[in-house]
Amino acid sequence: MLVMVSTIGSVTGFVLVGKTPQSLARENTLYVGGNGPNNYTKIQDAINASVNGDTVFVYDDSSPYYENIIIRKSITLLGEDRNTTIIDGRNGRNVTFIHCNNVTISGFTIQHDGETSDWYGIFVFGNDCTFEGNIIQKNAGGIALSNGVPNINPRNHRILNNIIQNNHYPGIASYIEGFNFTISGNIIANNGDEGINAQCSKSKIVHNVISGNHRYGIIIFGTQNNITENTIQNHVYKALRGTGIRIDGTNNHITRNNLLNNTRHAVQKIRGNLSEILTIKNYNNVWDGNYWGEPLTEPVRISGLFIGIVKGWPFDLFWLPCPTFDKHPAQEPYDIPGMT
Repeated sequence: MLVMVSTIGSVTGFVLVGKTPQSLARENTLYVGGNGPNNYTKIQDAINASVNGDTVFVYDDSSPYYENIIIRKSITLLGEDRNTTIIDGRNGRNVTFIHCNNVTISGFTIQHDGETSDWYGIFVFGNDCTFEGNIIQKNAGGIALSNGVPNINPRNHRILNNIIQNNHYPGIASYIEGFNFTISGNIIANNGDEGINAQCSKSKIVHNVISGNHRYGIIIFGTQNNITENTIQNHVYKALRGTGIRIDGTNNHITRNNLLNNTRHAVQKIRGNLSEILTIKNYNNVWDGNYWGEPLTEPVRISGLFIGIVKGWPFDLFWLPCPTFDKHPAQEPYDIPGMT
């Protein structure tokens, strides 16, 4: 059994001299919870006063900040220390709602959004956002990646080195297909549904520890994703919902992961029409070099279904078995990099 160890430190990118942060990257910085010029009592007031490209730096002296924040500018929001700089949504609505591109949030504990599945610790309408080095906990959902523009998919979001835990619903969710996400270095644990539930393609899910989520570790709907060098463990739930990885798509690469103590380690579903049955091997996923909870020398069978569509039949769908194999199972668990 692997031991999860994380090193939690202050936000990088600033040199702290006393209580005055010296910016290494931005010229215009507004402060919250401290003293002196450009200092505000509320985070929202500082955001309202900022312009695109600014940094809002939040001290932990006045934490917790009981606010529900709305960001409509391309800014960087930095907390002094993610363990002690807390934004608490008071069980109201989204703790942080982003409706623009190019926002960075780092160095906070974000908690207590509304208690229904409609609310999240961070809800994003936009692209090119970065969420790094936060603790996102005790919300209905952790992070939701969406897009407020009809028929435009979210792109290029980066979720890095966060602790996402103890949320009632998914830790990370994308219900509109996105592209080029990077989800790396996170601990995603003890969330009520899935650790990650994402419609995404051409994305990277690497070096995460995904543990003890109540139903699934990862569910991916999409193609050409790389799911590599994660530890996915302790998904034990009634029936067959305690699953480590579920892939619902084609041409994904699932390699060098540790799969430990799950009711069912992995399953895949592939959808297509009747004519695609004959070429299904061209659309299959690649499972290779994963560790399946014990040393195994024979190929590991991953169960699966082909869900076909035949219009005009009495039923539009039919199901056929579509298993695949990890032909090179690892003999021992990988040393997955922890959080930095």
